[in-house]
This record gives sequence, C-alpha cells and structure tokens, in this order.
Amino acid sequence: MLRRRSVPLFPMAVGFVLLVFSAALPLAAASGPLTAEGAPGSAIKGSAPVTVTLHLSSDARNILQKMPDRPSEGPTVRLNLNGFKAPSGTSVRVFLNLPQAGSSTGIDDRHYVGALSSFDTPAADSPGDDIILDAAPTLRRLKGRNERVLPGDNVAVTLVLAPGSAPDDASVTLDKVGLTVEPKAK
Repeated sequence: MLRRRSVPLFPMAVGFVLLVFSAALPLAAASGPLTAEGAPGSAIKGSAPVTVTLHLSSDARNILQKMPDRPSEGPTVRLNLNGFKAPSGTSVRVFLNLPQAGSSTGIDDRHYVGALSSFDTPAADSPGDDIILDAAPTLRRLKGRNERVLPGDNVAVTLVLAPGSAPDDASVTLDKVGLTVEPKAK
C-alpha cells in the first residue's frame, strides 16, 4: 500500500522567500540614479583634446546597453561637467566614446553631445560653472548606427576646444566629469 509522506512546509517556504528576495535585489539596486565620475588629468589647451574615462557599475552598463529607441521608454542620462572655467567667448565641444575627436571633428558627428560656452572670464578664485548635458540622444544615435553603445565597461568623454573660440594660449579647466543614469520608473 502506498503511504503518504509528509513534506515539511517551513523549509520550502523559507527557500521560496529567499528566491523571491534574491531576484528582487538587482531591481532594487538599479532603481535609483547610478553615477560614474572622473577628473580630467590636465587643462584643455589649444588643439589638444582631453579625454576622461568613466568606469561604470554593472547596473549602469546593463541599463545603457539596453537603451530603447524611444526616449519616453529609456533612462535619463545626464553628463555633469563641474567647475568649468574658461576665458570669455570660449566654446568646448563634448563627445562620447570618440577619444580621437579633435578640433576638426564637427557637431554633426554622431558622438557629439553638446558644447560648453563661457560668456564671462571667471575670477581666479571662483568655483567655475556646473553644466548638465543630456547624453541619452547621443547614446541612442550610437545604438541606431549599430555601434556598441559601450565599447567595454567604460564611457570616454572627450573635450575639444572649438576652433577660433579662444586664443591659442587659453587654458580651460574642468574639475569633474560625471555620468548619471536614472532608470525609468516602472
């Protein structure tokens, strides 16, 4: 005759709860803004561009690699440029993942994010300006061209002095570059 074996429900319930909890952890980790920061190693001078490499967390990489084509469905991606100090009239072009960008690289390049412009020469002891650029359209353009949005685990931010916008001996400084990825709320 067949006997019915009792299975303890408590260990099964604990195992199920642990499984559900561990599956929810990555979602909770990626629910807030994710930021990667770096500092330029030198000032931007003449025709020599400066590239800052930002090392992304695995959560930020996953979100950017799955960037949807429609802006309403995608994350908010901001490029934060802090402590920008430049002589009046100076313009600096900003590119993503194009470390070879130079003064001849135009604003029609798909890696172009935007420009920083100075309207007044800052005082020597001033902290500089903080500027935010929307990087999501650039990342979508790169994805749309079947380029890898992230060539590896990093984002390269290249800063180039726009030709003719400043004297050859001008020195443009920037304290910090950051990329903030904010997932869409579900």
